[in-house]
Amino acid sequence: MNIDAHDRELRLITGLCRELAKLGLNVGMSDARPAVLVRKQGEPVLMITMDGSGGFFEWSEGENRHPAIDMAGAAAAVSEHVKNPQPGPGETS
Repeated sequence: MNIDAHDRELRLITGLCRELAKLGLNVGMSDARPAVLVRKQGEPVLMITMDGSGGFFEWSEGENRHPAIDMAGAAAAVSEHVKNPQPGPGETS
C-alpha cells in the first residue's frame, strides 16, 4: 500500500470513528492497521477495517460492509450491529 492510500484509509477510518462517537458508542482507533475498535461491556471488541480496495468499511470478519463514502450510514449500520448482534455461523440466538 502506498502512502496516499494509507492516508486516505486513515482519514476514512477517523471520520467513521467520529460518526460512531456521535452515536454514543465507546470507540478507539488502531494505527497499526487502520481500524476503529468498538467496545461494549461484556462483549468482544468489534474491529472495523477497510476492504482491500479502500471502498468499503468491513466488520465481523467481512460479513458486514458499507460504502466508505457514506460514513454516517456506515456508523448507523455498525451501531445497529452492536446493539442487535446477529448470531454467527453455528451460533444460536
